[in-house]
Amino acid sequence: MTSFYRNTLYAITIAFLLVISTGCSSMLRTGIYMAHPAFENIEVSLFRQQNIELVKQGLPGTILLLEGILETSPNDLLLLTMAAKSYTGLGMIVEDENPALATALYQRGTECGIRALKQNRSFRYTLEEGKSVAEAAKTITSETYVPALTWTAASMGSNVLLNTGDPMIAVDLGNVSTMINQANNLDGEYFYGFAHMFLGIINSMLPEAFGGDKQKAKKEFATVVAMNDGKFLLSTYFYARFYIIDEAIQKKTLREIVDTPDGQMPEIALMNQIAKAKSRILLKEKGEKVK
Repeated sequence: MTSFYRNTLYAITIAFLLVISTGCSSMLRTGIYMAHPAFENIEVSLFRQQNIELVKQGLPGTILLLEGILETSPNDLLLLTMAAKSYTGLGMIVEDENPALATALYQRGTECGIRALKQNRSFRYTLEEGKSVAEAAKTITSETYVPALTWTAASMGSNVLLNTGDPMIAVDLGNVSTMINQANNLDGEYFYGFAHMFLGIINSMLPEAFGGDKQKAKKEFATVVAMNDGKFLLSTYFYARFYIIDEAIQKKTLREIVDTPDGQMPEIALMNQIAKAKSRILLKEKGEKVK
């Protein structure tokens, strides 16, 4: 049994014991809070996984577990953020083979992320005043909410990238940009410079007339490279996909990702495997043979 499944089973056991031990909601929520380290261990194990198929099969169970526990503790910032992160990760894994499912996953991830951000009083009050998510995100000044900002933006942003032809979804790009900028301003080093990566994507995608900036995009991607010694392959993949225009250089970069030995950054092995899988798909779309 892998550590991922062991930790998931451990968390399920804790949740079951909490349910049968007391019917008091406040005591249950206290117990769930005390179990946070177990859930965080699940996340650590998940990101260390190198087998995407294993994660594809196991992550839905983790998501259902989180959703079930959130029924008891609906305002748990950590678990809501973990749910947003889990939906985003699963969406990234399945989007190439099942875009409709990925869209649904990203939408649910965004919902969980917004619920997490609503635990911030300023964010919540701003939304209640009828203002936009972008305006509400600007009111968040605590580093505590950097993970929620990052993964809400990642979920919403991934949905935009997957559905660029849908104008009803594309309008969310402004919210994504503001949330990820706010996360970057508060802690640009969170999750290996993830915010810098997303800013690189946005500035690469958008025409200059709509706020895009190729020079800024290059700088953002370079920041991620410097932070991680070029070992965060997902950022390199997005750099190749959105920034590089020359097809020969793009193919060369994608092939370098595919050929990178495993184990470069074991703590985010899953993200690097996703990058490799996506690089293979993009190379095949360009008529290249890949192993």
